Amino acid sequence: MNSIAPISTLERPTLSAQVARHLLALVQREQLRPGDTVPSEVQIGLDLKVSRGSVREAYRTLAALGILEIEGGRRPRLRAIDPQVLAQVFDYALNTAQVSVAHVIETRRAIELQSAQLAARYATPEQRQTLRELMAEMRSAGADDVRRATCDTAIHTVIAEASGNPLNSILLAALRTPLEASARIHSDRRRSEAELARVIDAHEAVVDRICEGDAMGAVSAMSYHFDISILHVIRKEAELPAATA
Repeated sequence: MNSIAPISTLERPTLSAQVARHLLALVQREQLRPGDTVPSEVQIGLDLKVSRGSVREAYRTLAALGILEIEGGRRPRLRAIDPQVLAQVFDYALNTAQVSVAHVIETRRAIELQSAQLAARYATPEQRQTLRELMAEMRSAGADDVRRATCDTAIHTVIAEASGNPLNSILLAALRTPLEASARIHSDRRRSEAELARVIDAHEAVVDRICEGDAMGAVSAMSYHFDISILHVIRKEAELPAATA
């Protein structure tokens, strides 16, 4: 195999970036899948005629991105997509005020409307039963905020899985921390019993429509659920400056 082709100085990425690009091209060309091994650092260095240090830097970068699994004494392997890598990006955006909790909920809304529609069509009998059981658990949680929030998270997770689109599950898992922040807002003790009841009723409407196979009804119910959530978050965020003044 030839060494990496020269390119103009202005366009030239680092050697490690070129190695990473080469490896990703190899994955595509060889149609490799998660769990498959890739060439060792030594082999790639020899093939591309670059230093092992550059290859090691490229492999470490790909490992940090959740693409490679590197263990001492074993050849590197491709990993399945790790939602936690995306979660770090979303958490960073949220913590540095580049996005707000309301933005996160709006994004989740788009994902979960589609998930609800697909789940109504494709959920298995076991998944529908799980949703019914989680809904009953959520309603019986009473004043137990942690238990109610746990059920909330589980319901949305099952719906994403039932959609049959793995990206829905990956993106939802990647938004886990903002999702949990949202759940804490839902369970805010200053929220009235009537408001909490509306949240629970909204979840139940979504679950009922999915279990009945009503795709359009599931979308409508999920839309209403997120409309409630977004309005509450916007109201809470509007209170923050006064609270911290």
